[in-house]
Amino acid sequence: MNTAPKGRAHLVERAVEAMGGLEARDPRPAAAPQATPPAAAPQPAPAQPAARSQPAVPPAAPATPAIPPIPMDLLIKAGLVAGPTGPGRSRLSEEIAVTQHAVLRTVKATPSVDGRCGRMVMIASARPGEGKTFTALNLAAAIAGSGARPVVLVDADGKHLSVSRLLGHAETPGLRMLAAEPTRAPQTLLVPTAIPRLSFLPYGPHPAGQPAAAPGQMMAAALARLAAALPDHILVLDTPPCLSTSDASILAPIVGQVVMVVEAERTQRAEVEAALDLVEACPNLQLLLNRAVLTANDTFGAYGGYDAYAAPPGG
Repeated sequence: MNTAPKGRAHLVERAVEAMGGLEARDPRPAAAPQATPPAAAPQPAPAQPAARSQPAVPPAAPATPAIPPIPMDLLIKAGLVAGPTGPGRSRLSEEIAVTQHAVLRTVKATPSVDGRCGRMVMIASARPGEGKTFTALNLAAAIAGSGARPVVLVDADGKHLSVSRLLGHAETPGLRMLAAEPTRAPQTLLVPTAIPRLSFLPYGPHPAGQPAAAPGQMMAAALARLAAALPDHILVLDTPPCLSTSDASILAPIVGQVVMVVEAERTQRAEVEAALDLVEACPNLQLLLNRAVLTANDTFGAYGGYDAYAAPPGG
């Protein structure tokens, strides 16, 4: 029987046999290796906005101890007769009321222009001891007590028996410190009183490194800052006698009015005229006669005193 001739091995198969029986490989050409894209470089994280530095909060300043109000008994001891708790209406209180209304009318009619403050009232005299401190204290108390305007009584004298010493605040910082430290807030130096709407600015001891007597221009600048810081207040200034220092003549250009206190039967006419000449830079000058002995029937109390006149029949 004839057998079919063995088929001839494919050339590829023979080549494989010749190579020792290696596994056959896919005759199709291998695809070119795909180029692996380079790994993306790591992107930097988006920059976060820098946190704004918060300003350092300064530590809270220690609270300044409140200055106790000047008590009423001390005000009365210093010469107050026009206070709200006085003995009633008398000839003296009525005369103070007349002066108060005259001063308020002038304040209302005087504008604050050209460096002049219409709310600033200077109480002056030609010589020491004529009653200007008594007048300043009672005028300030009367205006504050009436409710017309809040008032600051300013001791611009500071000499022996000044209102600062009479009220127990001779060593309390005040106008002198305000003059030496232009950046200081004036309100921090005010001393309250038992009378509502009435504050007091002492003269104060002279600060270290400052002359014993503050230059008048520094005092004027300090008072101008005080007036600007308290736009609703009337400032009543107890100033040195005109014939003793130059302060009154330096302050005259910045005040709205001058009340010149004249002691009856003591101050000479030539002294009054010389004092008025020194403050003539102020357009409003008023004379106040003090300690006058009046006997005419057209004065307050001519009918036995106001209280007796107003008392009901049989009272």
